[in-house]
Amino acid sequence: MARLDLSNIRFLIIDDFGNYRSMLRSILVSCGAQFIDDAANAQDALKKVIHNKFDVILCDYNLGEGQNGQQLLEEIMHRHLIPYGTIYIMITAENTQSMVMAAVEYRPDGYLNKPFPKDLLLKRLEMLVEKKSIMKDIYTAYNKKEYKKALKIADEKMAKHTKQALEINKLKAEIALAANELDIAQQVYDKALSVRDFQWAKVGKAKVLIEGNDDAQAQVLLEEVIKENKNYIEAYDLLANILERQGKTQEEQNILIEATKISPHTVARQQHLAQVAIQNNDFSTAEKSLKRAVNHGQHSCFGNIGDNMNLVKLYADNGKGKQAIQTITAARKNYKKDKKALLHTQFVESMAQHKLGNEDKAREVFQQAISNISGNLSELPVELQNDLLAITEDLGETELAEALKEDINNPSEDGHANTEEMTRKYHYLLQNGKGMRLYNANHILESIKVFEDAAQNLPDRLSINMNAAQAILIYIKNTGHHQELIDKARHYLDISQNLDKNNEKYQKLEAIYSGLS
Repeated sequence: MARLDLSNIRFLIIDDFGNYRSMLRSILVSCGAQFIDDAANAQDALKKVIHNKFDVILCDYNLGEGQNGQQLLEEIMHRHLIPYGTIYIMITAENTQSMVMAAVEYRPDGYLNKPFPKDLLLKRLEMLVEKKSIMKDIYTAYNKKEYKKALKIADEKMAKHTKQALEINKLKAEIALAANELDIAQQVYDKALSVRDFQWAKVGKAKVLIEGNDDAQAQVLLEEVIKENKNYIEAYDLLANILERQGKTQEEQNILIEATKISPHTVARQQHLAQVAIQNNDFSTAEKSLKRAVNHGQHSCFGNIGDNMNLVKLYADNGKGKQAIQTITAARKNYKKDKKALLHTQFVESMAQHKLGNEDKAREVFQQAISNISGNLSELPVELQNDLLAITEDLGETELAEALKEDINNPSEDGHANTEEMTRKYHYLLQNGKGMRLYNANHILESIKVFEDAAQNLPDRLSINMNAAQAILIYIKNTGHHQELIDKARHYLDISQNLDKNNEKYQKLEAIYSGLS
């Protein structure tokens, strides 16, 4: 332990208990550490990781409200916030399989179970610091994506540090995969397998085979690994992807179910399982997976409003109105600072109310949502765009749907949409839809008033002018000659003629007009 020099190592301690942070700090200081920072929660830790470079991170699993240690590690790795080579040790008082498996997927360098003696921490640090220092030059080149240089250094290090040859070889293979040097990667894995039946080498070789479009051989290797070690989660994900490409969605679902039993806290896998289960019409499994994705995704970088909304739609499809509304309410609370997410909840609530048969409520919520749209529609998340168009069409608002599609596909050239003008256009297109419903319900006179209001405000819309003309002509046909109405019909027909005189509906309306005037 005296050999461990911590004087130039930069530490970050993450724990929600101040006394525990102080205890760890004291241990490190007593061993010569001079650069020590700490954080009381994940949010604070992220800020420090973004703006500072640390050599060693000691993170507790339970961090109070917000992200836990596993979710923090998940985000750090997903966003590449620490360089390859930083030592990350998870500290926990918990030792459940679900917790351990969730964290293992993001490869911390080690675990320490509370309480632990000072000597154990120092022994673990000594081992990891020695390993990382040997491979520091490889990591430096790897982080700069200088893959050929990293591979060359790896070969030099293996020749010099025979005790670390296995770890260096594993890293070399990962670098080769990242560089798409498949032959080099396969050579490493084959050499390792010739010495011993390493599961990591089998999974690595499977990755090489997948990249080379040899799914069949990759599948054999992955199935062997799962049989040998049911907790090798990465093998399940790779096998599921192979089965997906083969169109074997039921087998894919079965593999994902097994994986989620072993490691239930990984949001991305729950999302994948839900998607496949919906394809297989297994709505019970989809519901369970989406609920887990929503629950575990609340503080995860992989959590998103889409999971919440997909769960709402699933509830609505199955007549579970109470659960649908509860999920929407919870989503609005969790995403209260995200305007686009809140807009999404409105359109999906309208969709749910429509599916549940609450037509008036569906239209009320839909109109509120339409009035809340701002900015270019093309900048909205794709899921939101799709749900917006779906509910618009489900409600029979065909004119509005066409306008929305056009605005999504053809954003304003300067990148700035005129929100006031856009909202006004959508409002009167909704008026046009209201007029059509009145007309179809044989409330012709009421529909005329609505169509005229829409036509006055959107005079260049051919369909609205024709709808106004049609309603007036049918009213005259049913009630008798009204010169004032004849003149109005002529007005809307003249506008329609100027917009598109070859339109089939326009020509039919001219024929009706000739028979009445």
